[in-house]
Amino acid sequence: MSPDENTYVRDQNARVDPMLTLGTITVAGLRDILADLPGDAVVVVAGDGASDDCSPLSDVEECWYFPADGESAPLGRDADGNVHEPGSRDLYAVLLRPTR
Repeated sequence: MSPDENTYVRDQNARVDPMLTLGTITVAGLRDILADLPGDAVVVVAGDGASDDCSPLSDVEECWYFPADGESAPLGRDADGNVHEPGSRDLYAVLLRPTR
């Protein structure tokens, strides 16, 4: 199944309060933003505003994101063998991890 045919993301995220996703960028939106940029440009992840720290992007991961906590859980089994069952406030997301 292609990612465009997977309705699980759309269905899960449609149940989440829209205020938790206000002003966010989707994968499709990010593709559009990056489409015309040079392919050899390095992607740098900026801090959350509390500091001026920046770091190159090192990993991309699908996950469950908890907007209220700012934390995430992996899809499938975690290191302890547990599987997260998404709740009504959990977003199916793409996590961009910096090198630090």
